[in-house]
Amino acid sequence: MELEEKRESSKRLRLNKKIILGISIFSILLAMFYLDKQKLYKEESPPMPTVLLGEQDLYPILSTYTWNAGKIEKEIKDLTQLIEYQHAEFRENLNIEFPKNQQPIFIARGSYYNGEIKVEPYQTLYLGFTLLGNESRKEIYSIKAYWKDGKRAEYIIPVNIKEVSPEKNYLARNKGYHSLLIVGDTDKNVIDELYSEPLHFLFETSNSLGLKDVNDIYPELQVKEEPSYILFDHTKEAFRAAFLEELLKYMKENTYSKKSTIEGKVTKLDRNLGVIQVDDKIFTAADMEEVKVGQKITLEVIQLNKDIPYYRVIENINVIKAPDTVFSAAKWLAKGAKKVSILAIGPSAFTEQFRSPNKEDFKLVENIEIQETLTLKNERQSQMLLFMYLMIRN
Repeated sequence: MELEEKRESSKRLRLNKKIILGISIFSILLAMFYLDKQKLYKEESPPMPTVLLGEQDLYPILSTYTWNAGKIEKEIKDLTQLIEYQHAEFRENLNIEFPKNQQPIFIARGSYYNGEIKVEPYQTLYLGFTLLGNESRKEIYSIKAYWKDGKRAEYIIPVNIKEVSPEKNYLARNKGYHSLLIVGDTDKNVIDELYSEPLHFLFETSNSLGLKDVNDIYPELQVKEEPSYILFDHTKEAFRAAFLEELLKYMKENTYSKKSTIEGKVTKLDRNLGVIQVDDKIFTAADMEEVKVGQKITLEVIQLNKDIPYYRVIENINVIKAPDTVFSAAKWLAKGAKKVSILAIGPSAFTEQFRSPNKEDFKLVENIEIQETLTLKNERQSQMLLFMYLMIRN
């Protein structure tokens, strides 16, 4: 009996040892798996964007970024010494796209200059359209991308751009512009005469040739008299006249002008740059003295060129409704001319992020006020989810 009990005890002991060994091995494997996952998580890097110049792929280089492991710094100077410029022919559009499930909140693009990346936020305003200029040059474009939770990344794109000559060198090089070939009348500054009236024709170049020379160089134009004034766009001859007055009349009759009225709320304002944002639309204006962030306004806008989206003027700005005066109280305003204050209104689920903000995201912020509700001038209680009010003292 004792012998059997000893055998059973020995079996249980061996079984327990096997169980403990199995648990230990499983725990070690689980810990290794967890550490590997943590390592992979920390080693994750920002997504690479797809960059297209026209239809040609450009390949960006990842520079400094802040991701799961904190800030990873790279010397841009070192990068630019090692890189090879990608050769590309000029195209009007520079498009930047990130993977759909990894799109940043905001992208600013600019260029690498004097040892650091320079970005111009307003270059992002016209979506895919960027006026790059049709000329041969080396450029290092830059991208700064911002994600939530303080994630961000910088990219550089070194490119050697080759000018794309039109099929005939008398054509305008850029869409939306014109060139003028003057035959015979070489004594006058014709462009000055044409611009004596405020017409919205954009000229890139004008050339003057004698009748014999123009037929020797461009026989396909079949010019039979001088003077002749031949107007071209970027693809073809647009108009031909024997008298300057005829050309001026044509320009008057074919000046593009489209009027529209834009209504919305002023969401951003930069008086130094002369930039005003109404909802999600951006405009430039010379006179913005009476305009303030938060106002509801109408803009009378004239589009001056169908091919260039930002070639337009604001004729008139009317304030429909001013923001509630509670928001313009002195206690909310930033004291510094180049600083902002934030008034965050809403429940704790929304306002919590403002209690310990990412310093990089809030480096221009002088003060943050947090309130659950706010009584407006008409005495109704305001609790606005996802509402952030920015004010600059200027």
